[in-house]
Amino acid sequence: MEIICVIAGIAIGMAAFVLLIQTAVRNGIRMSGLIDWRTQYELERIDDVDGGKPTLHELYEITAKTDSAPDAIERNVRAKALDYIESRNSIHVRNCWIVIGVAVGVCFLTMIITLASNPM
Repeated sequence: MEIICVIAGIAIGMAAFVLLIQTAVRNGIRMSGLIDWRTQYELERIDDVDGGKPTLHELYEITAKTDSAPDAIERNVRAKALDYIESRNSIHVRNCWIVIGVAVGVCFLTMIITLASNPM
């Protein structure tokens, strides 16, 4: 029975570390500035579970109703998009810390189970 617990703990720990690596790479690419803000806004909007954010085109239309100057429209859309991107980035960072905590906890529990099953 102990060997099954150890194998399950190792499998869960490995899955958590794979998720952590995937999340870190994804966050690194998105936070690095390699992707322009328009593409990043659309990627974050698509990834958002709530799905309440308008598309970039709709955001331009909504802003155009209140502003008449093209520069003001572009500036306001960019500001709204960057605020949304920043809020999503903070969510991604928080999720990384949660995954790290779970992975460390699983590894610790696996170590405890292993030590308890093989007394010296």
